[in-house]
Amino acid sequence: MSITKLTVGSKLTRQAITKHLRVMQSVGLAHSARHGRETVWQLDQRRFEDARHYLDLISKQWDDALSRLRKFVED
Repeated sequence: MSITKLTVGSKLTRQAITKHLRVMQSVGLAHSARHGRETVWQLDQRRFEDARHYLDLISKQWDDALSRLRKFVED
């Protein structure tokens, strides 16, 4: 989608959305291409799935650690 389409119905400015997309592009989560006067952005679904998998692993580690702490405190 173009920045114009992405800002419709949003309280974020075009500049804010562009900044976020550029950060996402720098880590490989989004790609941009020029189509005439507009820049069109596309998300890399596979990279999002990889990030989600990694975050799930971290979340499980924290859940396990907090469960151990709770057991320690309660005992």
